[in-house]
Amino acid sequence: MMTSRELALKAISHERPDTIPATLYVEEKIRNLYGKDFVNDTVRILWEIEQEKIDSHVFRDPFGVRWERNRASACFIDPPLKEPEAGQIPRIKLLPEGEERRIRDIRLANPDKFIYYQFTMTFGERLWALRGLEQYLADLIENPGFIHESLDILLAMHLEALQTLVLLPIDGITFGDDFGTQRGLMINPNSFRQYFRPRLAVLYEKVRAAGLVVGAHSCGDNTAIMRDYVQIGLQVFHPLQPECMDISAIKREYGKDLTFRGGIGVQGSVVYGTPDQVKRDVFHAVQILSRDGGYLMEPCKPLPPETPVENVRAFIEAMEQARRYDFGD
Repeated sequence: MMTSRELALKAISHERPDTIPATLYVEEKIRNLYGKDFVNDTVRILWEIEQEKIDSHVFRDPFGVRWERNRASACFIDPPLKEPEAGQIPRIKLLPEGEERRIRDIRLANPDKFIYYQFTMTFGERLWALRGLEQYLADLIENPGFIHESLDILLAMHLEALQTLVLLPIDGITFGDDFGTQRGLMINPNSFRQYFRPRLAVLYEKVRAAGLVVGAHSCGDNTAIMRDYVQIGLQVFHPLQPECMDISAIKREYGKDLTFRGGIGVQGSVVYGTPDQVKRDVFHAVQILSRDGGYLMEPCKPLPPETPVENVRAFIEAMEQARRYDFGD
């Protein structure tokens, strides 16, 4: 039997593993509805955004940005950088005290899993949080000098963190930045190529030179920049949302170069359909994306808390069946 780590690495190498490596992160409520845990072949260690708790709903992150929790997530409020002054961006250590110990402890608890570290926000989202969405988008056009200077500061912080991170017992590093919306990129593709692509290329090269797997997380429709990701050495892309990306076309065009995490939608049948529809959608996505390896099976997002219990069971049972290449035909 191959270990979870071996399954994941084989899939990332674009070979067909014995079973499809799979992961399902679910809220405690949904876990209780299902009645048991789902097998997880990969373990994500997420960079912690909460540094200072202000009250039960509000906290501050290491860059001084205030966040507000809502029912399902959290969003940043009251951006602190009121003027385009890169010198006001806090210089922090991205790996806080105790982070190395946390990573080593997680490896000790999961010796046979594929473990990757994920920076929650890297470049674009970090400037969005610091400046606010409208001002960040305006800065891309009106203040290119500020953008370049700011990104160089953020790049230096990440390179400093990588010096330590690549030596720790992990298998990969993912850089998070949401560039997409449900209907296309949030920014002009040329802005991505001008500002973000060259700096991501530096980070990707550092990770790959250390023998680790490099991943990107970007929600929404990233079709316009998928080739850019390939050209700068990306290996794993997440979440590949079928609600806004054509997973068949993306697999056909980029599946030789990229491994995909996600790909199973959570905005349609899993919430609004029948259990049979849920299973068909899971089988359809996994059958497309697992062809010739290059797939780490996950829903593209966590199952929504309002998911009907019968659909939760259908979704998980379909994943358990599909990981054996049984697509219900």
